[in-house]
Amino acid sequence: MAAPGRDPAQAKTAKAAAAARRQREGFPSDAELLHELRLHGAKPPPREIPRVSRRTRDFTLLALVGSAAIGLVVFNVVGGGSVANAVKLAVTGIGVFVALLWFIFFGVMSRY
Repeated sequence: MAAPGRDPAQAKTAKAAAAARRQREGFPSDAELLHELRLHGAKPPPREIPRVSRRTRDFTLLALVGSAAIGLVVFNVVGGGSVANAVKLAVTGIGVFVALLWFIFFGVMSRY
């Protein structure tokens, strides 16, 4: 029977944690070893620097998907008429979309 005020599930997890500690028999975990090394002056392993920043990756992905969507919508709506007008409208829409997206990603978000 569990102690008053304690959930039996919590008692089981506490027993399992105690058993796991006893099973290790004093062997420290990797995190404990790294912490101990840092106390003695060891530097943490260097972080891998990505080739492209997250902001640039997200901007490029959204610009490509948005441009494709604008192009498809314009050619479906205006494609029955003059192809030259559809191309002009699509290029204008894509240009405005990419410019606004660039302003948001690199103008506004760079302040945060």
